[in-house]
Amino acid sequence: KTSSDGFSPRLILAYEPNDDVLLTAQVARGFRLGGINDPLNVGLCDPATGDLTTFDGHPDFKDEKVLNYELGAKTQLADGRVTFNTAVFFSDIDNLQVIADAGSCSSRIVLNAQAQSIGAEIEINARPTPDWDLGLSATWVNAEITETQTNAAGAPIAGIRDGNRLPTSPEFQGSAS
Repeated sequence: KTSSDGFSPRLILAYEPNDDVLLTAQVARGFRLGGINDPLNVGLCDPATGDLTTFDGHPDFKDEKVLNYELGAKTQLADGRVTFNTAVFFSDIDNLQVIADAGSCSSRIVLNAQAQSIGAEIEINARPTPDWDLGLSATWVNAEITETQTNAAGAPIAGIRDGNRLPTSPEFQGSAS
């Protein structure tokens, strides 16, 4: 049995020093429900690997919580024909839910890890004539684990090692249109 309740508040402040500039600051909290892990296949665990010692004792996993801070600017230039937007952000991820292969126990479980993400986004769009819209955007993100979890032999579990990049989080993305 498991139970949980989540609260995801968001606060946005905006300041418009003139008609062409909007400055924003945001703080938001995200939440993902925890749950119950399936039992390990204890009969399959090889005692020589230490997998039972490493992966036993995780009957459930905690709620994942993210606290995000962001500063941004939206600007217009050339009588509104050019827009330039930018933002920087920092996210502190508490109890990131990581799926781990429990080795010889032939099971998968969810473990909790600590992580953070810091990054910046930039976007520029131009309309030089009524027939043309041009755009460029780029994002840089450094998203990584901030605390190592080890097995009985001292090796990191499921890539949960301080400094490892979060999966599916590219360092750089860009687009042009």
